[in-house]
Amino acid sequence: MSDLDPFFAEHRRLREYNVEMATLARQFDPPGVEELNDARWRFTRTLLRTLTLKDRMIYPRLRLHADPQARLAAERFCQSTTVDYARFAAHTKRFPPDVVVRDWRAYAVAVRLRTAELEDRMDREERDLFPWIDSAPRVESIPFSQGTNWASDAWRVRTLLGKDSVDDRAA
Repeated sequence: MSDLDPFFAEHRRLREYNVEMATLARQFDPPGVEELNDARWRFTRTLLRTLTLKDRMIYPRLRLHADPQARLAAERFCQSTTVDYARFAAHTKRFPPDVVVRDWRAYAVAVRLRTAELEDRMDREERDLFPWIDSAPRVESIPFSQGTNWASDAWRVRTLLGKDSVDDRAA
């Protein structure tokens, strides 16, 4: 098994839920609130798990890489993650379920934009970041290497979407 297998597996799951969100956003009329909130939660949970994995297992290893290009790539992606996630967090705050119902078209446009950005991001990671992993030093998982506790925002989104418990159906 390659060091990359877990990261590609996470990307496959994230791409699946990204496509699900983009497909919902192409509908003329909004889906039911529960269906949409379930899809939003699956996407968010997977995104946050993926961010945590990269933050704990990719960036720390690449920061120790012998090649300065690998270290630069890790730093560039790590910093852009903060910016990208800030846009996602702002998106979830701007579009709580009641706003989505009232202004489906604005939400659908925003989702299509976010999903296209995420597809591009994952493509760039797989091309410019992941290839460095196999030649990187092995280190233990380092919690919150960039100081972000991604799980804490999961609670905010869960509450926003009215989730009483974690939905383990797609885990």
